[in-house]
Amino acid sequence: MNLARIEGKTVDVTPLFEKAGIPTDSVVIVETEGMYPYKEKVEDNWAYYTAVGMKELKRRCDEEGKIIQDIGIVGICSGVEGIAVAKIFRPKRLVVTDVDAGILQGTMVNLRRTTHRQATEMIPLVGSFCEPMEDAGYTVDFVHANIPNLPATGEEDLSKGAEKGTFLPAMLYEKYNPPQKYVAWALGAQFAYLRSARQVVRSGGSVITELGGRVPFSIIRQLFSDVGLEFSEVIVGFKEQTEALIDFLGYSRFEREFGVSFDFYLYNESQELLRQKGVRNPSPDVAGEELKEMLERYRVSAGEALELHDKGIPVGHTVHVFRGITY
Repeated sequence: MNLARIEGKTVDVTPLFEKAGIPTDSVVIVETEGMYPYKEKVEDNWAYYTAVGMKELKRRCDEEGKIIQDIGIVGICSGVEGIAVAKIFRPKRLVVTDVDAGILQGTMVNLRRTTHRQATEMIPLVGSFCEPMEDAGYTVDFVHANIPNLPATGEEDLSKGAEKGTFLPAMLYEKYNPPQKYVAWALGAQFAYLRSARQVVRSGGSVITELGGRVPFSIIRQLFSDVGLEFSEVIVGFKEQTEALIDFLGYSRFEREFGVSFDFYLYNESQELLRQKGVRNPSPDVAGEELKEMLERYRVSAGEALELHDKGIPVGHTVHVFRGITY
């Protein structure tokens, strides 16, 4: 592929890799309109938590004596997560998927241009969850995803990166028949991803998912148990809610429909508390439940977050990189 044929915005993402402590030359990507947009503030990018999380996962795999040669990434989007994974693990093979073939073309340019010095075979596949990997017969040592949780209503423009990264057509996960308790907590897509991932991960391998901690921890543990994965945490962090309006509207709709209440937190107050307590953000040393309990005094629901947004008051949420081990 020729970089000149990919139209979009040239973005220098080097600061993200520097902040995550990943040695690298300059890392520049081309960001098309359909890709989830890179944020100038490093901590606003999910890819930053991916990068830190992958460093911790690599440390654990080395400690466990696990050799990682084949990796899968679901919903690769602009490719920043894939670049981080490739630089940290240097796998023999990296299989990446996206539901949008056009985006995937640009992503492969980004991946190949920024990892050309290492001998990693990169395989692009079009489709949802891990289905294209399974259909093509690939198995991996671990698979990673950071997928949208909110089901699309039909009013969103899913050609735009911000909305594509927030909403997912419900038909993609409904065929997995997620239990109603997960649907009510906007975890239907997570259930589908974890189920599909089990089909492509080798025995003893890992399923990695990133999730905003807007839901009770008990439901997360139950989710992993129900799909047959041994639950563990990799890192936990805290970030401001980006795409705030559409997220607050989406989650508050669930609160009204299902009678649940999602966990958001006053951003400035939470940041100051973490600073006072000396909590590194993100960190592998603090449990997710512990962090949520620490921030409980600043908790607000999605409906309350929507009202605060109208007043210009920032709201955040916890960030989790979870690991499910197959057995």
